[in-house]
Amino acid sequence: CINCDSNRSVHDSVSAALQGGAATIELCGAMHLDGLTPTQKQIIDARKAFIDKPGLMVMIRPRAGNFCYSKQEINLMCEQIKMAADVGADGIVLGTLNENKNTLAIDSLNKLLDLASKYKLKSTFHRAFDATPNPMDTLEILINLNVNRILTSGTEWGQNQTALDGVDRLNKIINKSKGRIEIVIGGGVNNNNVDKILKQLPILNNKISVHSYSGVQENGYTTIDAVKSLVNEVKNF
Repeated sequence: CINCDSNRSVHDSVSAALQGGAATIELCGAMHLDGLTPTQKQIIDARKAFIDKPGLMVMIRPRAGNFCYSKQEINLMCEQIKMAADVGADGIVLGTLNENKNTLAIDSLNKLLDLASKYKLKSTFHRAFDATPNPMDTLEILINLNVNRILTSGTEWGQNQTALDGVDRLNKIINKSKGRIEIVIGGGVNNNNVDKILKQLPILNNKISVHSYSGVQENGYTTIDAVKSLVNEVKNF
């Protein structure tokens, strides 16, 4: 995950991720607000730095707070998807929930996914997944909606726990997914705990990847060495 709003340039951060061996990057603005849609210029800079590697995923989140959006906000998200596609994004990261119950807002999600598909963008449902009351039901719905990837820590959203705390639920999610969708494991993942996490999960014959933010930083910045260290831990597993 790359924070576009750090003091370091987007180009340098993305370039470090690329040189460190990252297969995919999630581009976010305002990480202090858990990530918002980056600007057009930030996406352009990231695209240049990631060269022609097909893994530039752009956060589509118009505001901080919950994941329950008005019609106007959904329309804005549609505009942001088009903008991201126009300047070279390979995919989007998004999530929409219903107010009160936090179940999937299927109609609005469908609208966004249809637009993403039109622009040939891959889709990741972000950690709004962890805010839903029944992740197993949510998983099946997202598979049926042809979402490509789900980001999850296996813990409830807002609980400040890591993927290491969530291995029991991650096991259930991965087993139920049966390789039909990529499960992206994120939430406090770093080169010191990724081996412990993966050892407890049914990796074989499933689509699994690892997501990290602070775990690939040194002094607050994404670095080649930090990314390389995590990538090597995963490759050596």
